[in-house]
Amino acid sequence: MKKLGAGFVLVLIAVLFVACSADQGEKTVAADAAGVDEAAGITVENAYYFTHVDGFKTENEMVAFVLFEYEQLKTVRYQVGYIACTCRGPEVNYYSVANVELNKSDASVVHISYDEDSTEHYTAGLYGDSPVAYDGTPVKELFDRFMDEEIRGKSAEEINAYEAMHGEVDVYTGATVTVNNAMRMLQGLISYHSERYINA
Repeated sequence: MKKLGAGFVLVLIAVLFVACSADQGEKTVAADAAGVDEAAGITVENAYYFTHVDGFKTENEMVAFVLFEYEQLKTVRYQVGYIACTCRGPEVNYYSVANVELNKSDASVVHISYDEDSTEHYTAGLYGDSPVAYDGTPVKELFDRFMDEEIRGKSAEEINAYEAMHGEVDVYTGATVTVNNAMRMLQGLISYHSERYINA
């Protein structure tokens, strides 16, 4: 009887060991696919990469974090944290938080702001870049106007059609990376949204 009990315990330990090893292998593959450092011990699912561009037109893959995601009947509300300008000091540049509302069925931009949400009752965004460029250009003022006139209400196809680096978008506010990286962040968010709500 003791031999039977000992054999059962050994089989149970072997099964648990194999199950843990398989689970660890899956985690490693998932972490590698997401580009996550497994040593950190946290797998982030509410984030995506976007190609950041700086003032010297250098491109780097950076992460945008979905800080808030709330599914409604026809739209999904998001807060996305990302860095836009890396060329100037932290007294004028830090992470921006975009408050974005996308149509659930076609990913069109219902609302985007770096200040108030779509109800205009809550401050749900944060503009983290220089309000004025080194040459005196009123970047924040022009940026807000661009969001109002050129982005809000546009389809996913129209947003994705914008050139990715220092193209048609950048001309609007002058030689700044703020709009470029906002557009890249938004293009990435549309892809993230489409995978979760449209193509799911």
